[in-house]
Amino acid sequence: MEITTKDFGMGATLISLTNKKGVQISFTNLGARVVEWQKEGKHLILGFDSAKEYLEKDSYPGATIGRTAGRIKDGLIEFSQKAVQLTQNDGKQTLHGGADSFNSKLWLYEIIEKPDKASVKFSLVSNDGENGYPGRMEVSVTHSFDEENNWEIFYEASSDKDTVFNPTGHVYFNLNGDASIPVENHELQLAASRFVPLKDKSEIVRGDIVDLRNSPLDFRTGKSLSEALHSDLEQIVLVGGIDHPFLLDEVNLEKEQARLTLGETSISVYTDQPSIVIFTANFGDLGTIYHDKAQAHHGGITFECQVSPGSQQIPELGDISLKAGEIYQATSIYRLNSK
Repeated sequence: MEITTKDFGMGATLISLTNKKGVQISFTNLGARVVEWQKEGKHLILGFDSAKEYLEKDSYPGATIGRTAGRIKDGLIEFSQKAVQLTQNDGKQTLHGGADSFNSKLWLYEIIEKPDKASVKFSLVSNDGENGYPGRMEVSVTHSFDEENNWEIFYEASSDKDTVFNPTGHVYFNLNGDASIPVENHELQLAASRFVPLKDKSEIVRGDIVDLRNSPLDFRTGKSLSEALHSDLEQIVLVGGIDHPFLLDEVNLEKEQARLTLGETSISVYTDQPSIVIFTANFGDLGTIYHDKAQAHHGGITFECQVSPGSQQIPELGDISLKAGEIYQATSIYRLNSK
């Protein structure tokens, strides 16, 4: 594995790993994020060329999201028989951990080389009370890449107080290699027969779980994203695309949970988390500029592996509480398949 580092600006470093197949993936300690994944010069994900662009344009693409991914209704969490008010940064809601959270921090990093893979371990201390969250948290996110084009993300964390924790990665895939081309020409397969609908344009959950079998959001056997995105399903019309948690039928890290395909290239998704939030970059004409090209409406798609947002309202979705002294661990893997 070839490993290189260079200045990424704003005090950040860019770390690039290139395997024997010539596939390169790059990370930065700004937001413990993935910046680039490319094969033969073709971009597989959306990313910017400097730390400054992330801070000025959009700090979410590719970033580690935390302490809690997604929206928390009214910024209120309840655990250990008490309610805690979090910072509200999306109207009344707390979005992706609040303002100036994991995605905009400079993390410490360590490069770890092994015979079959290379890893970059990012570490951060989140202070007690940051954005309202209780507990001093020690968090690490390790990105690993191997010779078989597997990119693994391993999360580990602990807190000195009872708290909540539900991180994810916020990478946008676009196998066109061009943000100005929508992902509607991609095929999606997803091992989920239920999803969590949204209440309204605030995008908080409605409070129920819906069977999606035989609906436009049923991707169990695989179909074009355009078939769903151009449907008249009320939930798709509501947000201009997909921005929903899909509940996996089986929680199993060994099982392929999702596959995104364009031509001879595909990305497989594996996770030990119970849901995947899929967001199809529903920005209309407001998409930002990536590599000098304006992002199209539906110019990217995420696979945010996590406990579904809304667990405070729907306990069946899972428990995001973390007891003092307990160790949180989670793993997600993205595999590049290509000829």
